[in-house]
Amino acid sequence: MNANPDGKVIIMHGFEKETVFELMRLIKSHVKNPSDIAFSMSTPVNLDWKLKDIISDVREDHAYFMEMEREKKEGGQ
Repeated sequence: MNANPDGKVIIMHGFEKETVFELMRLIKSHVKNPSDIAFSMSTPVNLDWKLKDIISDVREDHAYFMEMEREKKEGGQ
């Protein structure tokens, strides 16, 4: 996977799910390239991880989902 370890990541903790989605929409509407940002929420599992490991995991997941979205768009044309 070609995850960019230096890519933009926003990690949220303690927010209600609805608020997370509102914040994501708000942030995406105010940045130049919203698809460059990987969003994540803390979980009971990742709370004990090192920040660099969380960032790596989030960027890897983001790269995967962006690739799936690209393939989906290409397949529909």
